[in-house]
Amino acid sequence: MSAHKLQATDVTFGYDPKVPVVKGVSVHVDAGEVVFLLGHNGSGKTSLLTCLNGVHRASAGRITIDGRDVYAMTPAERAQRIGMIPQTHVAVFGYDVIDVVLMGRAPHLSTFSAPTKEDRAIAVESLDRVGLADFQRRRYTQLSGGERQLVMVARGLTQRCDVLLMDEPDAHLDPRNQFRVLEVVSDLARDHGLSFVVSSHAPNSALMFADRVLLLRRGHTLALGTVEETLTEPLLTEAYSMPTEVVSKVVNGRRAPRAILPRRIDRVPEGVATLALEPDALERPDSALARLVEASRSRPQRVLITGHSGSGKSRWCERLVALAHRREWRVAGVLSPPAMRDGRKVAIDLLDLATDERRRLAELRRGPSAEGPATERWRFDEDTLTWGDEALRRAAATAADLVVVDELGPLEFQRGIGLVAGLELVDALTSGVACVVVRPSLLETALKRWPDALVIDVED
Repeated sequence: MSAHKLQATDVTFGYDPKVPVVKGVSVHVDAGEVVFLLGHNGSGKTSLLTCLNGVHRASAGRITIDGRDVYAMTPAERAQRIGMIPQTHVAVFGYDVIDVVLMGRAPHLSTFSAPTKEDRAIAVESLDRVGLADFQRRRYTQLSGGERQLVMVARGLTQRCDVLLMDEPDAHLDPRNQFRVLEVVSDLARDHGLSFVVSSHAPNSALMFADRVLLLRRGHTLALGTVEETLTEPLLTEAYSMPTEVVSKVVNGRRAPRAILPRRIDRVPEGVATLALEPDALERPDSALARLVEASRSRPQRVLITGHSGSGKSRWCERLVALAHRREWRVAGVLSPPAMRDGRKVAIDLLDLATDERRRLAELRRGPSAEGPATERWRFDEDTLTWGDEALRRAAATAADLVVVDELGPLEFQRGIGLVAGLELVDALTSGVACVVVRPSLLETALKRWPDALVIDVED
């Protein structure tokens, strides 16, 4: 590849010169490359972006674009090469979308001059690139958050710059719009050779869309490299000052991260209301569980089964299934009971509740060369995952009184792989009761998806 498009070398910056917030950071961005900046609040991500686009001058180090010092350029010259898309943009006036995008031509216009037909054609082309060709006459203030971010990307394209800096473009957006915005970014980098530097609080976004990642901690470079090199449990744990779990898939001896989340939290997050109920509560007509079952006759009911590791979430579901069978309910779904040896959990099975067929889902990891999806502890069997997913699709096609999904984890919630039919089944539930096993660290994610769900905290 040719010389680096944008190069920062040993950059140091502080709003107070005596207190630097960026400390000797070096990073380069090549044409057509997407580089993510990750780190907790105060790690220096936004400050580094403002240095890269010349808004703030580094107190030490050098920043160049195609070898030219950005601080030796006029503001208009910098804006023709480097664009900045802020985290949020609130328009005071109700501009049409085309007018907001046309503002990107400002660096190319002389004082008091108006945009030309050519400028307008560039703006229209930019809107088309981000999939908003029909939005020209829409009011910017009436757009959704994701649509506004795409308009800001189109405005950056209209600058006809080489590098676009994006400050947390996935903040304040729902998962669908996060994906939509970053997918456009990825397509523009790949198809049009634009370079992007993206600051983010979402390692999973970097996992899907980054070519390289710069991990920052307290203003210093913690790591710089590919996704596989940087998004590791030790580095992410240090970067975010919290235990982190990376779910990986090992192919041909190489581990590729598939999902990132806080390491299992063995307590329910504050603010999440839970009930401590045993399955036997179903026998008491006045219990919350019995009332929920009664309510399921008129509308679907969702229950999240949670608890710390080893608390017996699968056993809780097994007991409920046994009660359901005694009542001659139609039962479907999957259970993942542990396989024990000498009192120790050594494997996980997957049981199809409709057929009683059982297969081995996961084994303890025995070395880094194991194939298939994996966490630090478990190696999952891909054929069994596919089999379980098919069982859940069949369950969705039945009018079951009770559906059990044991369990939905980071692969499903964070990456949309694994037992994704379980997500779809619970989403589309039209009758009966769905019991879903969810670890405490994913409870808030699950409740965003199913805010009406009852949460049962299983204790030892």
